[in-house]
Amino acid sequence: SFLDEYNKLEEYAQELRESNPGSDVVIQIFKNALEEDKRRFLRMYLCFQALMNGFKIGLGPFIGLDGTFLKGKCQGMLLVVVAQDSGKHFYSLAWAVLHKENSRTW
Repeated sequence: SFLDEYNKLEEYAQELRESNPGSDVVIQIFKNALEEDKRRFLRMYLCFQALMNGFKIGLGPFIGLDGTFLKGKCQGMLLVVVAQDSGKHFYSLAWAVLHKENSRTW
C-alpha cells in the first residue's frame, strides 16, 4: 500500500548510503510521527558522490535549479540542480522532494 512504501523510506536511504559511499542522503519525517505505522514524510535530499566528483573535474560553470509541483497523493515539490558539460549535455547533481519550496527546505 501507499503507507507501506513510505514506511520503507529509511531503509531505502540506508541502502543508498551503503551502495554509494560519500553520497548525501537525507530523509526526514515529521517529529511527532514516531509510531512505526504512522510515519509522515517531510522531505528528502539526494546527491551521489559520483555526481559531485564529476562536477568538480569536468562540468562547466553553469549550475541551474528547477522545480515542479507533484500532483496526486504525493503532493509537494521536486527540485533539481543541474550542471552542463563541455558537450552541452545536462547532468543532475542533486534533487530534493519536499512539501513546498522555501529557504528552510532547500
